[in-house]
Amino acid sequence: MDIRYLVVGAPFIIAFFYTLFWLQRWGAFNSSSKNNSKKMIIKDEGSSKGLILENIFLTKN
Repeated sequence: MDIRYLVVGAPFIIAFFYTLFWLQRWGAFNSSSKNNSKKMIIKDEGSSKGLILENIFLTKN
């Protein structure tokens, strides 16, 4: 294997595992049903569908 492939690919491999580390630390791979409180509620009212989409994109973090 040429050393150039290792030099170019190593940062991507490190970034991949670093991302997996933080996802696992934040609980992205936990399949427990305790964290299901954040669900999108869909209403059947025709006039409020536009407002629901606006609320999704205009929420403050």
